[in-house]
Amino acid sequence: MHVGHHIMSWRRHLGLTQVELAERSHLSRPYVSRLEKGKVDPALSAIRQLAVALNIGIGQLIDELPPERLLSRDEMDQLARGALRPGTREARLLPETRVLALMIDERRKALGLRVAKKKRRSSPSLRHSSAVNASRWLRASLGEKQWSALLRRIDKLASIPPETP
Repeated sequence: MHVGHHIMSWRRHLGLTQVELAERSHLSRPYVSRLEKGKVDPALSAIRQLAVALNIGIGQLIDELPPERLLSRDEMDQLARGALRPGTREARLLPETRVLALMIDERRKALGLRVAKKKRRSSPSLRHSSAVNASRWLRASLGEKQWSALLRRIDKLASIPPETP
């Protein structure tokens, strides 16, 4: 993992936006965004400014991730079901399900399991990049263990045939 993932994880853990972190650290918002995406390597001075803005040590920013958000089994199931069936009322109540549904839809298309409709609202590259960014955001929010557990739960639910009434 690169330092950008750590920056985003700590920022999300503290409930800060990129704008707020940029203001606190006296860096530009686009620079913070590029750091989080791993598109640029941070200078030592930038790392120091970010660590001060996040109220953590430099070593902690580089080496450690914030405590993981623990999901209950019910929350995990709710997210997994919502990701597989994003149109349900239950799924619309959780903002994370949209992120997961978008990511799953992109994976299905890449594997040839789903044919894209002729009419598109946005370009495929824009949709793909938003799916990647959204999944990166959710992964940072949940933490590695919870993220892996959620993906396993989605795989398990996707392999169970739907109930017929």
